[in-house]
Amino acid sequence: MTPELKTALRELRRVRAMRPQDSASAVTFAGWREAIATALDELAVHLLFPEDRLRAAAEAAAARDETAQLRSPPT
Repeated sequence: MTPELKTALRELRRVRAMRPQDSASAVTFAGWREAIATALDELAVHLLFPEDRLRAAAEAAAARDETAQLRSPPT
C-alpha cells in the first residue's frame, strides 16, 4: 500500500466519522456528502485496480447527485 493510498483511506474514514446526526439539516448533510465525494475522488486516484477506481468514482458521483438534490429547492 502506497503512502498516498493510506492517506486517502484515512481521510475517507475521517470524513465518514463526521456524518451528521439524523436530525441535522439538509444543508449540513449535503455538505457532508460533498466532503465524502471529494474524499472518494482523491481515493480513486490512488487505488490499484481499475474496477476499484471506477467504483469509487461512481460513489463520488452518486454523492454529488444526492448533494444537488438536497440543495435544490423543493418543487
